[in-house]
Amino acid sequence: MADYLTVTALTKYLKHKFTADPYLQKVYLTGEVSNFRRRPRHQYFSLKDDGAVINVTMFQGVFNKLPFELEDGMKVNLVGHLDLYEPAGNYSILVEKMEPDGIGALALQYEQLKNKLHAEGLFDQLQRPLPRFPKKIAVITSPSGAVIRDIMTTVKRRYPIVQVYLYPAVVQGTSAVPSLMKQLELVAQSDYDVLIIGRGGGSIEDLWAFNDESLARQLVQMPMPVISSVGHETDTTIADFVADQRAATPTAAAELATPIPIVDLWNGIADLQGRMTNVMARQLQMLRERLARVQSSVVLTEPTRLHEGVSQRLDLANQHLITSLQRQLDSNQHRYALAKQRLYPAMQNHLERNQQRFGRDVNALNLVSPLAVLARGYSVVSNAQKIVSATADVAIDDKVVLRVSDGEISAVITDIRKQK
Repeated sequence: MADYLTVTALTKYLKHKFTADPYLQKVYLTGEVSNFRRRPRHQYFSLKDDGAVINVTMFQGVFNKLPFELEDGMKVNLVGHLDLYEPAGNYSILVEKMEPDGIGALALQYEQLKNKLHAEGLFDQLQRPLPRFPKKIAVITSPSGAVIRDIMTTVKRRYPIVQVYLYPAVVQGTSAVPSLMKQLELVAQSDYDVLIIGRGGGSIEDLWAFNDESLARQLVQMPMPVISSVGHETDTTIADFVADQRAATPTAAAELATPIPIVDLWNGIADLQGRMTNVMARQLQMLRERLARVQSSVVLTEPTRLHEGVSQRLDLANQHLITSLQRQLDSNQHRYALAKQRLYPAMQNHLERNQQRFGRDVNALNLVSPLAVLARGYSVVSNAQKIVSATADVAIDDKVVLRVSDGEISAVITDIRKQK
């Protein structure tokens, strides 16, 4: 009768095979990353080719040390060992080291950072113009390298009056970025006209400090224009992309930061001075000729002719004015005569109509006037208080006044008879 194994026993045997087999302790594998999505701690994804797929486990410590951003679909080479997870019966390769296939990790990291900063627009900023005649230049580089010697030599030859300040920094290795950042902060606190930052040539590892993201962002924020001179002409770093100007060599950087050689500058000034003198001489000659023409003009040689034309124009204008006033006066007199002829008959008619209306109004008033009543033999009797209109208004011996048409008559009441 056959002996049956439990699932657990078989799984333990297989796990022992995985761990005991020397060929599975260090496996070099190449393939395409599949089903990768970043997790908070450990990373789980697949590695595949055209014929098979294998599970991959990358613990947090290994993942954090990757010098590039892992992406789905990326072709990679990895080193690890195989292991079997007993509860699920799945085997996978545990990654110890990984790098991109066909391109170095640093080269890939450089391209990824370059694309990231370009997408943010750091490479598209307007370049700040370099000052024409700088007074103070700051240089961040190694104090013992050829860079500072080349810069000082070039500046002394071209523009010796400018002041150059060296900010010594480590330009290679793990301490390079902190050293460069510290010196950038110090330079930013002063009033320099331009900054030169750089180092000599080397491998991508030697120049790697100038591909740092924090250094690139600090260069963008510097208050003065920045000239980057890193490596040889064929070397290009992130610092070159964010700087205002890129120089292939330290000598070229010093030439960008300074004007033309001072001897050439003086010669140029002398040439400009000569040209300006010639221009001023020509201008002066033209003014002298113009003065001579003015002095010989008829106006100055025969000044009486200056006002002859004016006098003639004044006489003509005076004559035109008198003629115009006379025409206007004649026109007004004619209009006055016509108006006078129409005004008198109108006034006479108006006066006659008013006299007739006045007569009618007087006759109408006479008809209702109390004086007309008195003229017909009536009288108005009054005492001291009021008009007497009834027998009750007076008494015997009262004095009254009788108003008649031509005057007044005083009387005394001797008798009162009241009619029924």
